[in-house]
Amino acid sequence: MTSCLNCGHRFNGNFCPHCGQSAHVERLTAVSLLEEFLHAFTHFEKGFFHTSWSFLYRPGTSAINYLNGKRKKFQQPVGYFLIWTGLYVLLHNFIINHYHYRFSAEVLARFGLQEQANILLRTHLTPFLILIYLFSAFLIYLVLARPRFNFIEIITSCLYGGSTYFMLLFISDVVLGIIFRQNIISPGIFLWQTILSFIYNFWYCYDFFKKAKIRFLWLRLITVSILITLGGWLIMEYVPLIWLHVSR
Repeated sequence: MTSCLNCGHRFNGNFCPHCGQSAHVERLTAVSLLEEFLHAFTHFEKGFFHTSWSFLYRPGTSAINYLNGKRKKFQQPVGYFLIWTGLYVLLHNFIINHYHYRFSAEVLARFGLQEQANILLRTHLTPFLILIYLFSAFLIYLVLARPRFNFIEIITSCLYGGSTYFMLLFISDVVLGIIFRQNIISPGIFLWQTILSFIYNFWYCYDFFKKAKIRFLWLRLITVSILITLGGWLIMEYVPLIWLHVSR
């Protein structure tokens, strides 16, 4: 008999009769991640809300459980990524266009091409998100994860963490942009988003790698959180400007 990875029920066969969890769970690979990407375009799974709460409340524990095979209750990572980033982009653009938010004259005078760069960022957000995810996954793998976890497993966990961060940005835009009518593309809001990124990245990595019992956790955790926060801010702030200069 097989013990279910998800609920612990013992059974014979390929699927648990109690919760439906598969008895055969393969390690995550690039091929399996691509299959999930294709699946995500046509499925909105009932585990979406459970996944959203789990990766907010206990993100690292949820990621460890998913990597260990307890996947029945969770929205697939690529689908989860597409839903939250898509919702955030739609809301973000709606608020900016509806309330006509723009950079202040002082900011425009100081940065010059910043307004054009911001428009480029908002209209081509996906490439920048992919760059940030890969950058974050590489740093986490390099500083914290190896050799315990492979790079594809860390990319998967970053998809969950990054998507939940965009859920937080979605909530932030609703509160600041709609309720309090703040310019959500101002430097002050960017600073708040950077602080929010640091807090969530720190909490996620702490919960994940504490459960994984990584040595020198605090030193490595602080290092990777700072690097991810600064790197993500630099990518969002300056890569669009570089793109504009190169394309001219």
